[in-house]
Amino acid sequence: MSTGINYRQSVLLFILISFLVMPTLAVEAAEIRPEVLLDGTGIFIESGDSWEFSQGYVFVVKDVNEDGGAWVELSLDGALLKDVILQEGDVFVYSRDSKEIFNMTVDTIYYGSDAELVTFKPVYQYRDIALPAPLPDEPENSSNESEVPSIPDDPSDRNIPGFGFLMSLLSLTSIFIFSRFFINKLK
Repeated sequence: MSTGINYRQSVLLFILISFLVMPTLAVEAAEIRPEVLLDGTGIFIESGDSWEFSQGYVFVVKDVNEDGGAWVELSLDGALLKDVILQEGDVFVYSRDSKEIFNMTVDTIYYGSDAELVTFKPVYQYRDIALPAPLPDEPENSSNESEVPSIPDDPSDRNIPGFGFLMSLLSLTSIFIFSRFFINKLK
């Protein structure tokens, strides 16, 4: 009889630990994935204009030359973070503390007698955890107030954070063990 009690106690302890560990695993899994603020959007900026991103980042196209180069700057609260000259196909990447914040590909550079324009596609912005979280209804906007349609979100990316295969397996195992415990108790 003492083995039955020990078995039941160990099963109950396992169930209790499983329910305590599951939320922890869900939180850890959710933190691994960076929060995406812009997901593959396309934008365009005229020479001399800027694009205001979430969390106070400002991206400026300073100048476009006839050789096809575009001089761009990224700043935060007026402080210059990065400036570089880009060509078509180049990728602008900005990271802070080894975590990528921006990843933008130069799609096309237009140079003409009346205007210069640079298009970036795709554009990704990830949340900078060193800064306050953006407001939920804070849209990205541009000082040139032009709208470019974005690529629709991937519907497969709408899973519950942290509730993947491991969480499903732990849940089913807990339910199985819990039901076996009560079935044996009713007999």
